[in-house]
Amino acid sequence: MKTKKVLAGFTAAAIAASMITGCGAGAKTETAVSTEAETTAAEEKETTAAEEKETTAAETVQDTEKRKERILTVSGNGDFGFPSVYTISPKGQGYMTLSYIFDTLMWKDESGLIPYLAEDYSVSEDGLTYTFQLRKGVSFTDGTPFTAEDVKFTFDYMKEHPYKWVSVSMVEEASVVDEHTVEIKLNKTYNPFLSDVAGSLPILPKHIWENVTEPETFTEPEAAISTGPFILENYDAAAGTYTFKANEDYFYGDVQIDKLVIANVSGGDSKEALLSGEIAAAPNISYKAAMSLKDSPEYTVLEGPGLSVTRLYFNFDEEAMAVKEIRQAMYHAVNLDEIVEKAYGGAGYPGSAGHVQPGTPWYNPDVRQYAYDVETAKKMLSEAGAADSNGDGILEYNGEEMSYTLTFTENDEKLAELLVSYMKAVGIELVPQSADDATVKAAISEGNFELAFNTNGSFGGDPVFLSRFATVGADGTPSVTGQGGTTWESEEYNRIYNESAVEQDDVKRHQQVKELQEIIAEELPCLTLYYKKAVAAYNNTIFDGFYYTPDGISIAVPFIMNKLVFVSGQWKAQ
Repeated sequence: MKTKKVLAGFTAAAIAASMITGCGAGAKTETAVSTEAETTAAEEKETTAAEEKETTAAETVQDTEKRKERILTVSGNGDFGFPSVYTISPKGQGYMTLSYIFDTLMWKDESGLIPYLAEDYSVSEDGLTYTFQLRKGVSFTDGTPFTAEDVKFTFDYMKEHPYKWVSVSMVEEASVVDEHTVEIKLNKTYNPFLSDVAGSLPILPKHIWENVTEPETFTEPEAAISTGPFILENYDAAAGTYTFKANEDYFYGDVQIDKLVIANVSGGDSKEALLSGEIAAAPNISYKAAMSLKDSPEYTVLEGPGLSVTRLYFNFDEEAMAVKEIRQAMYHAVNLDEIVEKAYGGAGYPGSAGHVQPGTPWYNPDVRQYAYDVETAKKMLSEAGAADSNGDGILEYNGEEMSYTLTFTENDEKLAELLVSYMKAVGIELVPQSADDATVKAAISEGNFELAFNTNGSFGGDPVFLSRFATVGADGTPSVTGQGGTTWESEEYNRIYNESAVEQDDVKRHQQVKELQEIIAEELPCLTLYYKKAVAAYNNTIFDGFYYTPDGISIAVPFIMNKLVFVSGQWKAQ
């Protein structure tokens, strides 16, 4: 067989040689000329292609030079710090700004949660192992390829250096399966892992961060390098201005603007800045100002859930406040619709007794509600044993006057006035006491108050926020009560919440969350007064396509500035 192969090869070579030499010198000359011509033609073709390529490139440069630079300026809200993971503010707007540079394994678009740096994922039956298949061909903005090593490094690094926006305490181990596959094992089931962790944790480039030992002070230019749609061009702390340029190689699609500028507006008036052309979008405009633009065709006004809640807290050391029927009577005495209109100018929604906001996926519409009814409130107070024995207009309960200090934040005076008047109408005296927001929050968390109301954000997404009413259960579920001192406690609530925290069946978990709302509505550990409404306005003749992200960006950040807007939106200015 070996000889045959040699002979076959020799025969083929001989035939080829005979084709060149067997017909004499004339044939040889003709073949040489033909080869010369082919070479010349190929060279001419290559030259033409190169010239065409150069011409196309030159035309592209000329077109870019001719086209006016697409700069989108939006109103900001001050300085949030250097835009890197550990140096920017852990508040919502800080995270939103960070997201323009850093990407996550999952993300939310206008429809909900989607794979992002991951192109696919799977979850084990026990809910403890998440496997992510990463996108190929993704690079950091310094040109370094993004791989599974960066994901593993990020989880490991954040266990050593906790990140204020996202906790990885539930992660047991992150391991690399191959260059584009990573496996995350949890030490306990955590239902919102995909949205609140995988969909919120900014992935760090290992080659930059592996030698950073003090991330809170890391503000070198490379601290702002990642895979996102924008690259930091300038940060002016004094002016509170951020300037980003488009990442021309963004893996998720072409960025539709050349620069994004987030800046404080002159005089702090977003509406005037919008009308004057100083900005093209006002994500933080006041509700009243936004409504005044609603009939102008060149401006689009968007409304959405503010993902924050205002509630009245009870100190359960106060004997009367520990009585469920008295709390129920007080809820009947509150005019929730009037609060929305008079205290907040219509920029919100009335509270629901079950705490979860109406219109959201986890809301139970069948919970008990407490219609505004002063006479019902008076009757319930009387039946609970409250009476005005001395005729001074203030009820007593077990010999103690129902007179309490009402603690609230300074800019909420109108709501305080309303609550004082509502309670006075049924015989309860409230003495208003205002302070700055930090002081009020501290008083509530330490239990140093009698009655207090305050607003909290991050009120959306997975109903893990209902843990604020749970105490430590048998399975060790942590308590996030939101207030200190003596608090409301229900063994039934603890049991159902603990079960819901690990339940993998979505139908069963929805039923459990419904039951939790029923308990809250019956027991009223707090009075849910008001849900904030988010509002924004923008000039649609400059850029169009903004939207409110379902359940907010990341962990309930209610802004129209989702980074995917800058890929899916349209530049309209000429």
